[in-house]
Amino acid sequence: MAIERIGAFIEVIDEDGMRNLVRITAIQRVCDVDEFREEAYLTVAGRMILIRVSLDEMREVLMEAANR
Repeated sequence: MAIERIGAFIEVIDEDGMRNLVRITAIQRVCDVDEFREEAYLTVAGRMILIRVSLDEMREVLMEAANR
């Protein structure tokens, strides 16, 4: 899986296969990359990270985090 929640963080794997731990509250923006909606950009501290999950998958993780 390219995204997983770990406590107050989420772990995302970027386009280079590198793992990133991101504090959920530090996420500034999530948006679709293309018309197929298979990937999304995650903006954290002004840096855009391409993640290989859909915006819908990312939204589910963030909504689950907000409900805790």
